[in-house]
Amino acid sequence: MVAENIPQHGAPIPAQPAAHELAQSQPSGLQSSGSQSPSSASPLTDDPDRIATATKRYLEISENRLSAQTDWYTELVPSDKALLHMVCETAVRGFITWAQSYRSPRDYAPVSTGHIFLVAPVEFMRSIKLSQTLDATRIIVEVIVDNLDMLASSGAAQQDLLNAALIYSRSVAFSAAEVYANAAEVHGTWDARDEAFVIESLIGGETGTSLQARMTSFRWTSQTQSIAFVGKPDSTSGELRAGMKQDRLRRHVSAMGGFVCMSQHQDLLVALFGSPEQGIPDTDPEHPAAYAHALASGATISAGRITPTSSGSGTSTDSDATGAHSAAGSYSGEHNATHVAAQPSLDAMLGDAGASPDERLSIDSLSRLVMPLFDAQHPVCMGPVRQGFEGASYTVRAALGGYHAASAIANCPRPLASNDVLPERALFGDADARNELYNDIYAMLKQNNEKNSVLATVKAYLFNGGSLDKTAQELSVHPNTVRYRLRRSVDLTGWDPTDPREAYVLLTALKIGMIQDSNPDL
Repeated sequence: MVAENIPQHGAPIPAQPAAHELAQSQPSGLQSSGSQSPSSASPLTDDPDRIATATKRYLEISENRLSAQTDWYTELVPSDKALLHMVCETAVRGFITWAQSYRSPRDYAPVSTGHIFLVAPVEFMRSIKLSQTLDATRIIVEVIVDNLDMLASSGAAQQDLLNAALIYSRSVAFSAAEVYANAAEVHGTWDARDEAFVIESLIGGETGTSLQARMTSFRWTSQTQSIAFVGKPDSTSGELRAGMKQDRLRRHVSAMGGFVCMSQHQDLLVALFGSPEQGIPDTDPEHPAAYAHALASGATISAGRITPTSSGSGTSTDSDATGAHSAAGSYSGEHNATHVAAQPSLDAMLGDAGASPDERLSIDSLSRLVMPLFDAQHPVCMGPVRQGFEGASYTVRAALGGYHAASAIANCPRPLASNDVLPERALFGDADARNELYNDIYAMLKQNNEKNSVLATVKAYLFNGGSLDKTAQELSVHPNTVRYRLRRSVDLTGWDPTDPREAYVLLTALKIGMIQDSNPDL
């Protein structure tokens, strides 16, 4: 590290001549409107040795300040530091060359700074963020400003050189923004194409090496847990608002440790979420239910305190994780009579409930975050959590099939779980739904024995319209025995024959199983 040896910041700069003195000192024909330069000479020294020394010192001092004033510079690998040094050196040399033609704020050659970022490869923008590049630009300008005497042709020329430095630094900042924006646009275009390829491949059931390579760029692996949501995109949003919503969603999910792949399929939006954890829980067990409810209802949250936006509600810091569905009554407190409604935030304008800083990925949090992307007048379907590339394909196909089946469901919930419409999906040829009904329900009841008592009891109960007495009579057993076997079937399958909707799922599974067992070639 090279120790700094610079004049004290803010040291006085020699005063400029008065306006009438300036006008009198300029030769005839060289005066220009608004010109403030004391002469037509450049404020930059013409001593090449001083310029070379100044360039070296500027870079040394800038490196010291970057190390001392930023957190990111010391973490760069040597090759990235070398690239940044090259960019900074090009910027300093470019300023010196341009400053030779500077005369006043209105009399200088056009500023050309686009070449500065062309000296480093495209990977430079992947290693060093735009904010970091602007950090470096700001520090270099500060170093030049604090050491104007190194380059100024005279003490009186330092103010002109300061003006030149500010003009040049502004151009560098705009050039940096343009370079990064163009790179982001190209990268975003390729990301969008890759996402479209991934989603279409998953819908088609293609999970070969080509797809896996693409999904790896979105951080998917064979261990990734995936869940998909499908619905019509919000028709009330323009492209700008829709893009902002998606960007917010991606940043929220990334902050929670997950990743996203989104694209449109025909007129539907498919959102696939991935998690590196072993599973995606229904709710975050460590996340306060009150926090989740407040986020979902649009409350104002600050410093761990929840302030509902509607009158009559209270505040709470309740940390009891009782689950999202019971959260509505889980927080209450002293009425705040002086509560003043908060100004509409950008999140509120976008319909984005947001996420608390400590929230983790869960089905509850993902459902809440993704819903603003979909049209409120149409159903949204959620696939099951599955692992790996095959699992990602399965959950996307299930969510898509569930969306199409949602029209047959009365009072359809949002989001609708694809497993809740297995019969409807199977009715129009969804092979995944048919296999799930057979493997996860019928085969579990069958237990490798078509004549086992649980399967026979569920079959008789459903075929007799849910009558305990008729079932008991047909099986020649006591009604309590029927009840016991029905409870046993719930333990095996998770579906309750005494519930009308779940009985329909079980009945469909039984019929698929019976037909498939009788016709194995189908």
